[in-house]
Amino acid sequence: MENKEVTEPEMKGWLYKWTNYIKGYQKRWFVLSNGLLSYYRTQAEMAHTCRGTISLHGAAIHCEDSCNFIISNVSNGGTQTFHLKTPNEIERQRWITALELAKAKAIRALDSEEDGYDEEEEPDKGDIQAVISTLNAKLEDLQTCHDLIAKHASTLHRSLADLENTESTQEVTAKVKQVNERATLFRITSTAMIKACADYRDLVQTHGRKWQRMFQHEREQRSRLEQMVEQLARQHSHLEQEAKQHEVNKQLSKKDSLTGAASIQSSDDEFEDAADDFGSHFTVAVPTNHKRSGSNVSQTSEGRDKLPNESDSSNEEDNSEMIGVIAHKPSKQKRARDGEAGNGDSPPSFSAEMTHKPGKSARKRRTTIPEKPNYPLNLWSIMKNSIGKELTKIPVPVNFSEPLSMLQRLTEDFEYSYLLDRAAECDDPCEQMCYVAAFTVSAYATTSQRSGKPFNPLLGETYECDRRDDYGWRVISEQ
Repeated sequence: MENKEVTEPEMKGWLYKWTNYIKGYQKRWFVLSNGLLSYYRTQAEMAHTCRGTISLHGAAIHCEDSCNFIISNVSNGGTQTFHLKTPNEIERQRWITALELAKAKAIRALDSEEDGYDEEEEPDKGDIQAVISTLNAKLEDLQTCHDLIAKHASTLHRSLADLENTESTQEVTAKVKQVNERATLFRITSTAMIKACADYRDLVQTHGRKWQRMFQHEREQRSRLEQMVEQLARQHSHLEQEAKQHEVNKQLSKKDSLTGAASIQSSDDEFEDAADDFGSHFTVAVPTNHKRSGSNVSQTSEGRDKLPNESDSSNEEDNSEMIGVIAHKPSKQKRARDGEAGNGDSPPSFSAEMTHKPGKSARKRRTTIPEKPNYPLNLWSIMKNSIGKELTKIPVPVNFSEPLSMLQRLTEDFEYSYLLDRAAECDDPCEQMCYVAAFTVSAYATTSQRSGKPFNPLLGETYECDRRDDYGWRVISEQ
């Protein structure tokens, strides 16, 4: 039954495999068995010709769209890749599930071979009871042999004592014959005892090695579980510290906002005169980290004079941002009430609203990208249009390129910039070097999933990636 399960294919069926740009996807018969995915041109070739095989142990399975998926495996210094396509999404999901299960099974089988212990061969409770019963029977045989040896040894000892005390020749002959018979019985019993001891020793050694492997496996499993629990405890402690720090920062931000509101309220006296002199709409400069031009400056109301130095500030590019503020003067009734309550000493108040608030929240970014369009590609028409032209003037079809610019591709090298932040926080030079090395090679993280080259940027083309809200950096590149 076990051999049948090993040789029987886990899944088989027709799939479309990418061959080359001329033939495209071709229909092939695929068979999944024992952690190996093999394909043939027809079902009849299964008996004699295999066109290709890829091992699922250590293989990576990627889904491109609803029908396409890729299987790649790095072995012996080379990379083996299968580009496959199914007729529909349901069939693709069936194959993906079967491949993932076969991959997990292959990994478990390889680990079991390396450890010298297979979890599937673990004896059940009945087998253990049978082994214990066999060992008990062997022990009973040994005890019986021991009793017989003791009995025959005692008899032989008495016979030898009688032989020494005998003086008559006839009696000596009879005693010698008796001693020989009892010595023969003692020899036979001793031989049986030695054989029973050897059988018991072999049985104990055989099952002892097996139980030793089981015990070692359980101890390793316990060690792994302890490490996992310890890691989870550290992560939990780290998350608690981050939550506490976030709560403290939240309280500090609330306190700062209340302090800022109080300072704005206390400075109403200073802005009251300016509001009376320059009208109901004026501008103030608030320092920020952005570089802005004067196009964002709010214009004053019609019929009013501009603020001094407004023309100068509109042409500057510095670290200040212009914010429009609208001042509303109180009504006459409110002024009268304020004058009655405070005898005219309190200045008139006004409400202000900002047209722009610095420190805006993180922008929402998309979590998925559109699926890759499946346009038909005619390689012959491309070659026909390229005949007789210079190499520099041959137009490259857009199907060969990714829908992004080389400037954006270069910016993707900063995706894992947080590794440099972690390196800056480390005190150990070796750990810093590891983080820097990891950031250096992180640019190759998406190499296996790239479908083509990026577009060449035009002269003067620019690309900006603003990630200050989550990563704290902004990249501007230009061709």
